[in-house]
Amino acid sequence: MYEVKLDAFNGPLDLLLHLIQKFEIDIYDIPMKSLTEQYLQYIHTMNQLEINVASDYLVMASELLMIKSKMLLPQSDETEDFEEDPRENLVGRLIEYQNYKEYTETLNEKKEERAHYFAKHPTDLSHLEQNETWDPDNTIDLTELIIAYQRVKNRMELNTPKAVNIHKETFTIQQATSQVQDRLEKENSFNFFSLFNFSEPVEMVVTHFLAILEMSKSGVINIEQQKSFEDINIIRGVNYGINA
Repeated sequence: MYEVKLDAFNGPLDLLLHLIQKFEIDIYDIPMKSLTEQYLQYIHTMNQLEINVASDYLVMASELLMIKSKMLLPQSDETEDFEEDPRENLVGRLIEYQNYKEYTETLNEKKEERAHYFAKHPTDLSHLEQNETWDPDNTIDLTELIIAYQRVKNRMELNTPKAVNIHKETFTIQQATSQVQDRLEKENSFNFFSLFNFSEPVEMVVTHFLAILEMSKSGVINIEQQKSFEDINIIRGVNYGINA
């Protein structure tokens, strides 16, 4: 009594590669006699076990016998260097199949690694979108804003004593930002010049100016002017209230 164990193969090329590795055969110099015998032995074992042999295996068996027969034919000395090796086509197919197997193993390893990660689906933020129309004719560029700032500063200088007092800064950009936001909570828009009574220190005007620039840059407010040299209005921007 003896037990025969047959591995599962994905076609005749897979079986041939198994035999080549098992018997440590050089794939570039295949001894056709021994490889054909081992292959036919495998086919014979399948028949003994009443296992249906696929036609692909039988076709490969015929091909191996044909290659073996060609290598047994005598070769003349004149054409020996120019005759094609009958194993060449088989070797090429085996190498190509071997490469595919290695690629498949690599991809399977990547698949197993990827299975350990969970991909978060994109979050729907459409409810945060705001449909606002933008009229390029009612926008204002930085030059106009600087001109308005200069007008406020000039009026401040007319009402400010010439004596210079050095004091610690007590009014911050955060406070100026809060003042603008408080105005926008009560009004949809307000005049830029209404922020001042023209008796404040120049530093407070500068702080307001910097706060308005930062809020405009982040989209919290929009700054618009109907025509050149007219009043400048501050209105709620696209991002107004998002981080409130």
